[in-house]
Amino acid sequence: MTLNSFIPCGGVSQKMQTTPWAIDGTGAPNRYAKAGRANALANRGFRRFVCAALVGSAMLAGCNGDSDSVNSNSANQPSLVQYQWHLQNTGQSAFAKAAGTPGFDLDVASLFAQGETGTGVRVLVLDDGLDIHHPDLKDRIDSSMLYNFEANANSGDPTPLNNDAHGTTIGGIIGATGIGVRGVAPRVTLGGARYLCKACDTTKNKLDAFGAASFSANADIINASFGIDSTTRVEQFNPDDSTNQNVLAARLLEKGRQGKGVVLVKAAGNDYIGIEGSTEGQCTAGVSCGNANYDPQNTMPQTIVVAAVNALGKKSSYSSASSAVLVSGFGGEWGNQRAADWNGVFDPGPAILTTDLAGCGRGDVRAGNADAPLPSNLDGYNPFDDPGSSVARSLNPSCNYTAKMNGTSAATPTVAGVVALMLHANPNLTWRDVRAILMKTARRIDSTRQASVMPLPDGESYTPEPTWTQNHAGFWFDNWYGFGLVDAAAAVSMARNYTTYLTGPMKSVKEVAMGNGCGGKDFGACGDSIPVGVANGYPISIQISDDLATIEAVQLTVHLGQARMSNMAIELISPSKTRSVLLNAYSGLYNTPDDVFYLTLASNAFNGESAKGTWTLKLIDVGQSDPPTKLEPVKFKLATLNVMGH
Repeated sequence: MTLNSFIPCGGVSQKMQTTPWAIDGTGAPNRYAKAGRANALANRGFRRFVCAALVGSAMLAGCNGDSDSVNSNSANQPSLVQYQWHLQNTGQSAFAKAAGTPGFDLDVASLFAQGETGTGVRVLVLDDGLDIHHPDLKDRIDSSMLYNFEANANSGDPTPLNNDAHGTTIGGIIGATGIGVRGVAPRVTLGGARYLCKACDTTKNKLDAFGAASFSANADIINASFGIDSTTRVEQFNPDDSTNQNVLAARLLEKGRQGKGVVLVKAAGNDYIGIEGSTEGQCTAGVSCGNANYDPQNTMPQTIVVAAVNALGKKSSYSSASSAVLVSGFGGEWGNQRAADWNGVFDPGPAILTTDLAGCGRGDVRAGNADAPLPSNLDGYNPFDDPGSSVARSLNPSCNYTAKMNGTSAATPTVAGVVALMLHANPNLTWRDVRAILMKTARRIDSTRQASVMPLPDGESYTPEPTWTQNHAGFWFDNWYGFGLVDAAAAVSMARNYTTYLTGPMKSVKEVAMGNGCGGKDFGACGDSIPVGVANGYPISIQISDDLATIEAVQLTVHLGQARMSNMAIELISPSKTRSVLLNAYSGLYNTPDDVFYLTLASNAFNGESAKGTWTLKLIDVGQSDPPTKLEPVKFKLATLNVMGH
């Protein structure tokens, strides 16, 4: 089956936001300042694919002749579907230097033929805005699901007044109708909020965005292609604090959809190569510099955390690895026609073709902005995104689309679109059911990759981040990919036949372990010393007697004294001997001794196992022990293990 009847979604945003949030696919402008850092990568992974000959538009099977047929073209806009490798990968280059590998796509062709298009499922895009007048989006917009948090803006119109196109690229990946590009779920109902804006990051705004306001209250799915601004510091988060905004937002999500729960799909981050403020070369090859667990909202089980895969079926160069990742979607690479030389960071593979702000006067594809926002020493040129090129004049005459969207920002809406197809197939699915189905149907990819092994000061070898590991329930997990690449056809098939629903909140079983003398409220100088440079680290046994038969998520909160976080690894081993690295060493975190409280981390690696038995928490300091008198040893003070499931 081909996708010639499909029309891909439009352009990517190349403008970064100066806000407390780091927008995954675009990020903040100042993150491009340091040459050699991976932050720009996190912000934009663009790749150009070689254009194939245009294919005429065909009627979409299963559309029943609807007047708003998703495959109808405008008078001047050719179909771009044949370049949308994430829908069907035939080895296109999509205007990039390098081509993809056929077969690595979302597996949606058979679903489109069956008429599965996400009709009526409501998806809210929380981002820097949404161009609600875009030709490929306007017919899917629900005006009751629109909001602009920007001060002095029209609150009912999230269309950016500047060149912020990030949210519009997200909307196109999810639900573009097919005039130029096609969404993963082209008949969804779209809403959007300009949420990532100056001075918009308040507790009230966050709760309004996640269900407390009328514009968000009726959402079935929320796409959040953003995260906290990546720094070298640890974010403090107490998941037992009922007043915390992340806890409150999670409760709102659980209550949505008449108690079935709103499905939150969120980006893992783009900090594999580096994070702002870390030392050049600090992160060791083969280990993620950043971690999705750095963002507290990613540690909540109500969040589906998404990593990025490229057109070769491997981890995108920028995609942050983490035990918090559930599945992977398609984020592509940089979409450049020629490979750029930036410490080997750029990969010349295809990016995602999607909607841009409409018109040639704004957005990413605008006159004079063909290479933006890449630094001047990089060759990020893409003819499709250059309004003056013959390619753009032929294929992108109105500058409504971009071929340079990437990042976990782009991967997230590919998964959100698949979830929309699932909810259309079975509206009774709960948020927990969606997690379970995605986990069970994901495809294991890159199965032969080898883990890096690091020497420790005492001569031992240590594997800071394992590759694919099969847990006792039979599921394969990898911090790079979660349970694997999302498979739309398999997920929808399981959704259709799903009858045993996981309703209500997860059951939670908590146990606490304390360091010596740390029983009081004042931790002071209490705690147990963690040895330096020992692969086994400091093991702590935690006994769970409750017979929680099926784990759905694990959350761990630790308190440490005098921790040098770049050297610290935090591992958890289940009663079934499954090992998960929740925080990897050799990271981009700071390496100055400091007390760390309420460091909360999540892992999905144990999903499906039983919780009962002895868990082992390992705290490992991979640093140099010489000279031992210069630094105090890291102290373990307290840990709370929260195992959730049914």
